[in-house]
Amino acid sequence: MQTMKSDSKSKKSGKGAAAAVIVPVAVTPETQGQTSAETAATQDSGAEVQASVAPTVPVQQEEPLVQLLDLNKIVNSTYNPRKDFREETLLELSESIRQSGVLQPICVRPKDEGFEIVYGERRYWAAAMAGLKYIPALVRELTDAEAEDAAITENLQREDVKPREEAAAYNKAIQSGRHTIESLVGKFGKSEAYIRSRLKLCGLIDALAEQLDKEEISVGVATEIAKYPAEVQQQVFDEHFAEGCYSSWKNARVKEIARRLYERYMTKLESYNFDKTECLSCQHNTANQVLFKDECTGGCAGCQNRECMLRKNDEFLVQKAVKLLKDDPRTTLATDGETPAAVLEALEKEGYHVEELEYSVYHYDKGPQMPDAPQAEEFESEEEFSEAQVEYEAEMAAFAEETQQLEFDISEGRVRKYAIIGNLDIEIRYEEIGDEEREVTVNEGQDDEHKVFITVVPPSPLEGLLQQERRYREICYEHITTDMKRVFLDVKVANKPLQKEEQQMFYYAVMQRVMSDSKLRQCGFRPKEGSYLTDREQFAAAGRITAKQQAALVRAFLVDYFRSAAPEYGCTDETLLTGMMCRFADMNFTEQSQKVQQEYLKVYERRKARLQEQIDALHAKAEAEEMAVSMQEVSDFEPEQQPEEPEVQPDEIQPQLPTVIPADPEIEPDTRMPEEMHMAA
Repeated sequence: MQTMKSDSKSKKSGKGAAAAVIVPVAVTPETQGQTSAETAATQDSGAEVQASVAPTVPVQQEEPLVQLLDLNKIVNSTYNPRKDFREETLLELSESIRQSGVLQPICVRPKDEGFEIVYGERRYWAAAMAGLKYIPALVRELTDAEAEDAAITENLQREDVKPREEAAAYNKAIQSGRHTIESLVGKFGKSEAYIRSRLKLCGLIDALAEQLDKEEISVGVATEIAKYPAEVQQQVFDEHFAEGCYSSWKNARVKEIARRLYERYMTKLESYNFDKTECLSCQHNTANQVLFKDECTGGCAGCQNRECMLRKNDEFLVQKAVKLLKDDPRTTLATDGETPAAVLEALEKEGYHVEELEYSVYHYDKGPQMPDAPQAEEFESEEEFSEAQVEYEAEMAAFAEETQQLEFDISEGRVRKYAIIGNLDIEIRYEEIGDEEREVTVNEGQDDEHKVFITVVPPSPLEGLLQQERRYREICYEHITTDMKRVFLDVKVANKPLQKEEQQMFYYAVMQRVMSDSKLRQCGFRPKEGSYLTDREQFAAAGRITAKQQAALVRAFLVDYFRSAAPEYGCTDETLLTGMMCRFADMNFTEQSQKVQQEYLKVYERRKARLQEQIDALHAKAEAEEMAVSMQEVSDFEPEQQPEEPEVQPDEIQPQLPTVIPADPEIEPDTRMPEEMHMAA
């Protein structure tokens, strides 16, 4: 029997019986008829063979089990990204299997009383067409998520996978929540631009998708057309790709088609949503030109001043984004990579933050959709119209309930509301935010340390804005700190008399970096760490230092100290070292210092102002809701039920004793001057 081999060299000694890895060679129609007879003759152990599985030799547990499975016991999966198997290619594979057998096992997982295909569905159907009863298969225990990932990975690595199947696989992987575009880049070795362009194919209209599947148009052409809305795609198909169209683009190059699409549809006024009042009388409107009068009777006017048109579109997107944010301060402005660069720059300049989406736009929900009201003329009888109205009212009630729940979830931080800025308009989408589990270490004693999981509830919109404001302040002073260090690289310290603040900074720096721990303790300080930087030559020179040398040395030391010790992350205007550094620079390098600080403070103030508008709007909304509740409570209150307050006699009033905080007797302030401490030491 030649359906399997066992290598004697693979046997290993151990506590149990020796194991051998099963390697199916080939399953052909000739060997199929001999399987049962040869199995009975070659089984020395006398083990019973199951009806759906050909005999196998036990394998090591860490290796997937290869078996000959009955095709009738195998079912196909619903998550295979490859859906369309062309009959001619299946016939070719079937003939190859009929001649040589199945050379590469498929992969399955146990399901119910049979098996489900993980990958290898095309080989499965070809084997069935070849008349095989059994097929070699790797049997693996996989969860639904693992099986889906394995199917996507295996099928996307094949050379004959279709572009739309690849796009659907990427989209499904992202929608599962287990992958992002960045993780797919690392997993499949594709560029981010490549994956994003494939995802665009998910929005291709059916007519063009069918032509792409039949290879009547290239994937490059399909990707260029998929960048445009469905109505534009349909028009392009009807005019340039449909059967018998007047002007076919099927033989045109991709770059040429991209140019034609851009020049025609990106300058077509009706494709834009900005106010076109000025365009009605503009000389660049083709509808106002004699040459195009006849062609533009159907509203197909185009703009020949592309710079003006794009500027109006950018202004429209910026104004709409700001209005959406002011109408609902809980909204998060976002981009999926299609936002014009000028729009992002304008919003950032005004202090608005535009978040880059982690997933494709298809991953986010559109929210409840309002049902369409029935029209009487669409029904043949009043009875049918009445039934439709009743159904419509029920749908409207459900829509109102879903909308109310959505608004509540947004206010509680359970759902995040996005305004996704596209090329031509802004789309509202939603993302559900679940509770986050974090592992923390709990130490209840010296020998009682253990880890527990805690649930972190997502912040409310107001809390999120406050956190964002704190982060903006950190970013501002992080930049100030970084650039101030660059200033210190090129400055020249002066030998003018020291100011009192400079001396304070210097002694602080000395305590941090020069004095030993024992000396600091004697002075009443407990630094975290310090280093003593002295040698005989420096000590001798310090004894002969002049006043000018001392001033120059102190400033040089402070410059070096700030460059190495001042933090660049997590700092604010309240960070001690950052404040000291800025004040020192103001006293010595005023022009460079003010230039650095003003640059980033302006950005921070704009951002802070934008966030404050949202915060004030949320406070106003909360106050209005509280006022409404209070008014309702007042209207429902009955005066006769109000409890009478008991009268308090003057002698019953207890005097309130002042709170006394005793001083710590173990800590005595050291009021000595540094010179007195030195003498005492």
